[in-house]
Amino acid sequence: MAGTHRVLILGAGPVGLELAGEIKEVWPDKQVVVVDRTDQLLPGFLPEVQDDLRRQLDKLGVELHLGTGLTAPPTIDAGRAGHVAVTTDHGDEIVADIWFRAFGVRTTTDYLADGTLTPLTEQATVPVTERLNVQGYDHVYAIGDIAALPDPKMASYAMTHAEVVVQNITAQLAGDQPGTVWSPTAERRILLPLGTYGGAGQLPTPDGAAPATAQMVYERKGADLFTAKFASRFNNPRRPINDRD
Repeated sequence: MAGTHRVLILGAGPVGLELAGEIKEVWPDKQVVVVDRTDQLLPGFLPEVQDDLRRQLDKLGVELHLGTGLTAPPTIDAGRAGHVAVTTDHGDEIVADIWFRAFGVRTTTDYLADGTLTPLTEQATVPVTERLNVQGYDHVYAIGDIAALPDPKMASYAMTHAEVVVQNITAQLAGDQPGTVWSPTAERRILLPLGTYGGAGQLPTPDGAAPATAQMVYERKGADLFTAKFASRFNNPRRPINDRD
């Protein structure tokens, strides 16, 4: 990022906003502009979460252009430093030194496209049963982004899928019939860090969805982006990252 002073991010979803927060934490002098055709942040989440997120972005100095797109895409590749000059549908001219693409979802299942395992869905995902078996197989499972489930493509949902599969494989190893069934999460959830200590979120509670404070986001995710948690699961304990200095 050396030599760049103004950064353009296309996409105001969780990926784009987390990237904006990371840039402002490491390089607070950089100007960050985020453009998205959606007219609100995190549509479908609690208004309190949306308002908190916007307040923090404003405090960081992140410039938002919502409800508009570009009249033409940037002429240089994403992630490559160079002169970027674009115009939004609203007529705003934006100049930057680099831009990043943070929109669009593509499931990486090319290695399964020949259908040898199972025919993929129209969305290029793997069809699964309620126990998360790949359809047609008793001992093959699919979880996370590649599974044809209505859950959002987020790590926290993949972890709930993994819990189902672990219980079913454990039952099979014991000679029992697997009986754990996946069920959709009633409340949407998200932890969206804006740098190490900032961020907003939404978590399920017995009384319904509730906002997560920046402190909660830091304690659960922002401090180390789950790296210590997963390192310990692979029997590789490490010191949690409490700061990024």
